[in-house]
Amino acid sequence: MKRSLLFAVLAAAVFIGCEKDDDNPVDPGTNTGATFTTGNIKTRPVHFSFATKDTVAASAAWDMKLTTLYSPDDSLRQYPFPGIVLNPTTGVTGTFVDQKFDLVTASAVTGLKKDILDTVAVDSIRTSIKTSPVYYSFDLRDTVSASGNWDIKWTVNASNEPLVVLNRNKGVTGTVLEGTDFATLNTAALSLGTTDANDTTLVIGNKCFLYAGPPTHRLNPVAGRVFVVRTINGARVKFRTLSYYNAAGTSGFPKFEYAAPERYSIGTFILKYAGPPTHKLNPFTDRTFVVKTGAGAFVKFEILTYYNEAGTSGYVKFKYQIQ
Repeated sequence: MKRSLLFAVLAAAVFIGCEKDDDNPVDPGTNTGATFTTGNIKTRPVHFSFATKDTVAASAAWDMKLTTLYSPDDSLRQYPFPGIVLNPTTGVTGTFVDQKFDLVTASAVTGLKKDILDTVAVDSIRTSIKTSPVYYSFDLRDTVSASGNWDIKWTVNASNEPLVVLNRNKGVTGTVLEGTDFATLNTAALSLGTTDANDTTLVIGNKCFLYAGPPTHRLNPVAGRVFVVRTINGARVKFRTLSYYNAAGTSGFPKFEYAAPERYSIGTFILKYAGPPTHKLNPFTDRTFVVKTGAGAFVKFEILTYYNEAGTSGYVKFKYQIQ
């Protein structure tokens, strides 16, 4: 993790470093058939459509946006890095494979996924945690197996109290905040160095709900109580409980709201930091990206360079082929 974040810091220094040519007017891009060079994505995002084979307005049906993102290790979002966002509104999906461009058949590549950009989500556990524990990944925004990369476990103790358990074996940490406004809470400055000591000494534990007593005997969320965890992948997620009951009124089905990390299919995996003495950002060797557009066309592309002819960074040149 430390090495990954060091990479992000060093690469970001290159990315945000001032160059004498960066003050020039932004070129909208140059289309040369099967290759395309963007304008400076450090100045403004570039929206590209494979249907028009050109840049389009942000309000148009673009397929991918070349812009500034953050490394998954950069949980404080301090170090911008060039990346690609796929348009979730039009249903664009994508992935990448470490294979030579000429050997890849785009339509044969599997595992294409949609980017998730909206950060606030509401989810409900669909099987009773009173029957068996349920493991949840905030990065995947879904339940996973016990052997998977889960962040929190929903379960109950011997008294049938609902519990939230952190995945301490994978380094998940967290905290509990009282009297906090969920919507305005900024998690960046919080200290999240504490994890569960064992299976009974828990950071969140049974604080997820409060017993109301008679006559309802219900378990309710605590107003102003917000939980924050640092996930396996280093993202900071805030969440709060909404209910412990399903639509039929049966207990054991937690419903919760959380501000989750954005999930990118391609993201910042388009370039790698070369290190000294050049400190350049270079394409990965034999890495091919595949997208399926909203119109159903399969496209493969590869990154050729991050620099224009003058050596100024921010200008992404890529080769593509529409199947």
